[in-house]
Amino acid sequence: MPAALVDGVDPVRREVAGWVGEEAAGSTWLVGGVVRDALLGRPLPDVDIATAADPEPVARAIARATGGTAFRMGDRPGDEAGCWRVVTAPGTAPAVTQYDVCALRGGALRSDLAARDFAANALAVPLVGPLEVVDHHGGLDDVATATVRMVDAAAFDDDPLRMLRAARLAHVLGWTIDQPTCDAIRTRSARAAEPAGERTFAELRALLLHPEARRGWRRLEALDLDLAVLPELRACHGIAQSAFHHLDVHEHTLAVLDNAEDLLAAPDFWLPLPDEPGLVATPLDDDRRLVVLLAALLHDLGKPGTRAVLDDGRVSFAGHDTTGVVIAGVIADRWRLSNVVRRDLGRLVGTHLALGYLLHGDRSPRDRWRFRQELAPVVAEGVLLSVADRLATAGVADRRRWVRAHLDLARTVWADHWREQRDGVPRPLLDGRAIADVAGVPPGPRVGEFVAALAEAQAVGEVTDRAAAEQLVRSLAGA
Repeated sequence: MPAALVDGVDPVRREVAGWVGEEAAGSTWLVGGVVRDALLGRPLPDVDIATAADPEPVARAIARATGGTAFRMGDRPGDEAGCWRVVTAPGTAPAVTQYDVCALRGGALRSDLAARDFAANALAVPLVGPLEVVDHHGGLDDVATATVRMVDAAAFDDDPLRMLRAARLAHVLGWTIDQPTCDAIRTRSARAAEPAGERTFAELRALLLHPEARRGWRRLEALDLDLAVLPELRACHGIAQSAFHHLDVHEHTLAVLDNAEDLLAAPDFWLPLPDEPGLVATPLDDDRRLVVLLAALLHDLGKPGTRAVLDDGRVSFAGHDTTGVVIAGVIADRWRLSNVVRRDLGRLVGTHLALGYLLHGDRSPRDRWRFRQELAPVVAEGVLLSVADRLATAGVADRRRWVRAHLDLARTVWADHWREQRDGVPRPLLDGRAIADVAGVPPGPRVGEFVAALAEAQAVGEVTDRAAAEQLVRSLAGA
């Protein structure tokens, strides 16, 4: 292998060798994804290191050099001295943000590489000496042919998460999984439910945030991994919908996922803002994008359990939104999602029909304010999800003018939201004590109701001064 093909990894290996010292460097290698990605010319934010030395002092030396933090991780199958992770200091914007330092499995490089998941990851470059790739399993050929190929099926038995990793790698890299590896995964696919939820979710997060998320999900389905990871979506196969839909619940869900991804990528195309000074839509970061994509994936999971055929033959899914919130909570437990993601995901699933309901009202500033209050703090995310959902509906009973009306309302609410982000909500004209005095009531729940009513009246421009605020409170109190 000509050194020029891995020269991207040379600065990293030189840095690490200098940090850990000559003795440790002589028995330490860069391994796995960092070598593969260097061969592909990809960025190298994460670096895996295998060492015959004690991994703790190696990790601590890297932490000192990078201003980072070193901590021990859970042991892997076959580990004796364990693994350490170094997270570099925040705010320093280093090229590498994370180093994993592990003892060689089996005490030798050959046995360590043999225990790795895929041949393209069973590659190593020494910290010192000639810049050349150690390859005992044909990984260089797999990189050249863009192939995900297992080293040994036993790797899936040692850690079933590797089956999800195969799908995720193939999706992110645009590679093909070879047939023996596909067969080995399918025969073990039920075991994909075994890894800890946060590890499973880390793989799903990477898959969903990469472009063409729907295609990535179909890779999971082709390997039967979706049944272990999200059986609730598998249950949506073949669930026919009303005449307003052209897809069953499963295919509709994946269409919504695809639409949501495109809306997140080009919101200005779908939801252009009026030309007003300072009116801009702040792009959602990866965490907020992920919430939208998850909500797209989960929003209709309540449909199989609520499907009913009415006396006139119409298909109904009454209550599927509230049922879906319960299901989303179960999935949040399974994947050990954070409290914030759990809250926002539940809010989006539970309100994904709200904009459609608003379409049938008078769409007044007051109704739009109440809609935003119902969705807060995920108003932007909720508008994106609603449009993604609506664009995935095109049954024989549907009409494109209804889609146009939905988009028109969504654009109005979108502008409302970003004006509020630009201008803030009006400062209360009366505080709680003043409201209690004007209303002639003691502090308590009624005062809270008056506070909310006054905030709404100010937000929609019905009340603009203190006298009007006091008059509103007196009228609400019946004074």
